[in-house]
Amino acid sequence: MTTAREQRKAQMAAAAAWRSGPDPSPAGRTAIRTKPVRITLDLSPELYRQLTQWTDSAAVALDVPRVSLADAVRAMIRVTAENPGEVLDRLRRDREP
Repeated sequence: MTTAREQRKAQMAAAAAWRSGPDPSPAGRTAIRTKPVRITLDLSPELYRQLTQWTDSAAVALDVPRVSLADAVRAMIRVTAENPGEVLDRLRRDREP
């Protein structure tokens, strides 16, 4: 019977041998994540009210029954990624004493 340490050592040796075989993939490469990442965000009651009011007005502007909070936050992230300057300025102002 082999010990857990011996099994692990054998697994590591097999992985090293596979990486040195013909046409190995580069070391350190990870799989591309396809499953969505879940985040949790705590908002003050006032920020939550502002967000829900904004989504309500966005639904009216888009002529749809409802804009979900998740869709709104996703859109805000995309806009932020395209124009980070304004967000950085806001972060600076929010952190000032």
